[in-house]
Amino acid sequence: MKNINPNQLLTFAVVARMKSVTRAAEFLHLGQPAVSGQLKLLQECVGEPLYHRKGHQIELTAVGKALFEYAEKLEHALHLSDEYIRRLQALDTGELRIGSTTTIASYYLPKYLVLSQTNYPGVQVSMNTGSTVEIIDRLSDLDLGFIEGPIDGESLPIDFDLIPWREDEIVLVVREDHELVSKFPYGVPLSVFNDYQVIWREPDSGARQLVEHALAEAGIETSIKIEVMGVAGVMGSVRAGLGISFASLQALKHASADLVPLRIKPREGLKWYLNLIAPKKGLRSRAVDAFLELCMEEGKNNH
Repeated sequence: MKNINPNQLLTFAVVARMKSVTRAAEFLHLGQPAVSGQLKLLQECVGEPLYHRKGHQIELTAVGKALFEYAEKLEHALHLSDEYIRRLQALDTGELRIGSTTTIASYYLPKYLVLSQTNYPGVQVSMNTGSTVEIIDRLSDLDLGFIEGPIDGESLPIDFDLIPWREDEIVLVVREDHELVSKFPYGVPLSVFNDYQVIWREPDSGARQLVEHALAEAGIETSIKIEVMGVAGVMGSVRAGLGISFASLQALKHASADLVPLRIKPREGLKWYLNLIAPKKGLRSRAVDAFLELCMEEGKNNH
């Protein structure tokens, strides 16, 4: 059994609708012999007559009528495909799957998501949060990843690039009435992590890993007695007087005035780098390119 050629079926649909090989050929901008040839090949594939001539028109056989229904469905599917591609090219449809660490999702991405939905309301955006390691592990199911801190580019799948995005700073978070505010108004030394009760983030937090790395480089060992999840947990715990903690400066901009950020290592501070993980050029969808353009342009404006 031969497989039906879709082009032959589409040609048959036009002939059946117009009931004329001649008019169908004119409509399709083909020569009449070409149309007749396609009909002959289709009929040979089916193995039964599809139509017979009745004066200057054709009349479908019972088999031809049944096949015509399938041909129309193929035409409809092709039309829908053309419309989908048109909308995809105009960014009127599509899907964007984003993976992000919790801090970036909470304090950096909302403005870009709003911009994206304003400019491209037809693109459906979904976002999953997790640690940097979890985001990298899920890349096969994501279109874009937003992660904290430096990573080894060799650990990424071969089809993805690591793109530097934003620079922030990890600062100490204390209550406005804490003695450190007056004792170190221009920034605190790393030794405060030994001198005061510290509220630590969860172990896979990028901010915690940066602080731990800085302490290790300075030869400072600390004991961890309190751990909380997320920036909101940090702020609530500090506000409740449980101790001091740390967070990104960007996150602290959203905190109430009763919490004060203090620079760690006064001269240089603890720099915190945020990165994008995106498919290599040529492998990105239009939705990914459009979102990347928003993020990179806004990022330039914030440097």
